[in-house]
Amino acid sequence: MKAIIIAGGRGERLLPLTNTIPKPMVLVEGKPILLHALNLLKSHGIKDFIIAVCYLPEVITSYFGDGSQFGVTIRYTYEDPQKPLGTSGAIMLSKDLITESFIVTYADILRKLDVTKMIKAHKKTKAFATLHVYKRIGLNAKSMVEFDTNKKILRFEEKPSGKNTKHKFIWVNGSFYILEPDIFDFIPDYKKSDFGKDTFPELLSHSKAIHAYPTTDYFIDIGNLKKLKQARKDIKNKLV
Repeated sequence: MKAIIIAGGRGERLLPLTNTIPKPMVLVEGKPILLHALNLLKSHGIKDFIIAVCYLPEVITSYFGDGSQFGVTIRYTYEDPQKPLGTSGAIMLSKDLITESFIVTYADILRKLDVTKMIKAHKKTKAFATLHVYKRIGLNAKSMVEFDTNKKILRFEEKPSGKNTKHKFIWVNGSFYILEPDIFDFIPDYKKSDFGKDTFPELLSHSKAIHAYPTTDYFIDIGNLKKLKQARKDIKNKLV
């Protein structure tokens, strides 16, 4: 199974660290965040990677090369930094390389996840897409995912209003997906498109079977300096 890692982020909220490197190359325990993401997948037998780069791509490509020094195979797709394509738009550049179920994840997340079990769940349900979701309590959630007792997703809301999230936990998009190749039929060519804002609502509107894979394991989206500090502390304390 191939995995696409979206690694095009500039990381403006991580300045000044990202003045000369892209966000995925910021270090946690002496390793780029991107390497942590790759190693998680590798530990579950995934060794065929496509890394979608955009901002300062040469920093990533010179570090990872063809992947051989990390025991994997890596190919790259390149977005125009002046016209980024968004999270789902970015994977369209890999369309011709995908012929079976595949993984998509992002390069700025530190997590624990049993990828093997998630793949088994995806195959068992024969879902069109399976989304990792995690629990969150409080305001400013980036998304809200509602699903039934069979874990079939009924609703996906990007940036939900505070009234929905203030006093109870919600399930949030964990930005790790197992997808079927037909998903490319629902993403426009060479136009900006995002999974949360565009693609998943579009799939639901066409009654495609999207399933949740809920976990309560460690998860942090390293989007700003405060979260980076927390991630570095957590990994030092063996929480990851």
